[in-house]
Amino acid sequence: MGLSLEDPRTAQLEILNEVARIATSDLEVRPMLQRITDALAAKFEWEFVALVTIDFERQAFLCEALTTSVPTSVHIGYGRPLGSGVVGHVAVTGEPLLLDDVHTFPEYVETLPGASSELCVPVTHHGILVAVLNVESTRPAAFHGQIPLLTTVADQIAGAIACAQLHAEVQERARAMEAMAAELAQKTRALEDANSHLANAIETLHRISTQDGLTGISNRRHFDDALGVEWRRAARSLAPLSLLILDIDHFKSFNDAHGHQAGDDLLRNMTRVLRESVHRAADLVARYGGEEFVVLLPETMEDDARLVAEGLRERVAATGITISVGVATIVPPRDGPGAEELVRRADEALYEAKRLGRNRVV
Repeated sequence: MGLSLEDPRTAQLEILNEVARIATSDLEVRPMLQRITDALAAKFEWEFVALVTIDFERQAFLCEALTTSVPTSVHIGYGRPLGSGVVGHVAVTGEPLLLDDVHTFPEYVETLPGASSELCVPVTHHGILVAVLNVESTRPAAFHGQIPLLTTVADQIAGAIACAQLHAEVQERARAMEAMAAELAQKTRALEDANSHLANAIETLHRISTQDGLTGISNRRHFDDALGVEWRRAARSLAPLSLLILDIDHFKSFNDAHGHQAGDDLLRNMTRVLRESVHRAADLVARYGGEEFVVLLPETMEDDARLVAEGLRERVAATGITISVGVATIVPPRDGPGAEELVRRADEALYEAKRLGRNRVV
């Protein structure tokens, strides 16, 4: 049993959906932009992602959101004059700028020590520049071919930024024009209600898409996403990552003998035991498929993972059923096999547990 790596097109579609969800989540502009930079950095492992807004009266740009995994002189509130550096250049020209090698750009200003490549795209709404999206990396040509993706992201957030800025202006005018306050408040409430309903619908859809309908725990898709995130985090910190794959012994025979309803009840009972036994916030319990469950244990050594597995096996056995458990632990290499290797090893261990007679941990 293996785990397929996410293809680039799927990654792009998922980040566009996530950006659309954030842009309609009724946040203030700075928290909204921060969630967007966090999402982009997490999905593509980009080292530096920033969103800046433009103040044409002061002829300057201002950093509103920043996600970085490397030291930089940029911070929230950081600003420079328009025309200064790559961001300032894009703010003035209104055109995207891709630098496979930042040192080829005469006006480059180093804020990220060791930076090699940079991509900067304007965020415009009805032809008006409202922000600039900037990504940098210590790797050369790290963003080659990414202009279409970031331009689409810019198009998605442009309206939300413009609406947030317009909302602030309308509130200021409303205070000065008391006669229009009632009508404005009514329209604002209607807009907020619509955004709230939309945000709730999107959140519900997201929960449904990541939750197993029968047991209420995370489903295979959520597990796959979480495994990818934890694998990359473990690779950066050189920390161990452990995985348990559990299979209910003789489940098909039980199902055939007692019926599907009893089988469903057995799966729910199994879920309850797992939930009561795994307590750390970072640990993830998910239904992998059929009668198989997985437990993802970040920063967990092999011996500790085996203790967790043995504890689970004993607690489940106390309910009158038995399980076989495969355990695997890897310190993910920065260059080497991906997260599917951890799944493959745990799956092989589970197969060996069954071969040896079930009701055991391998």
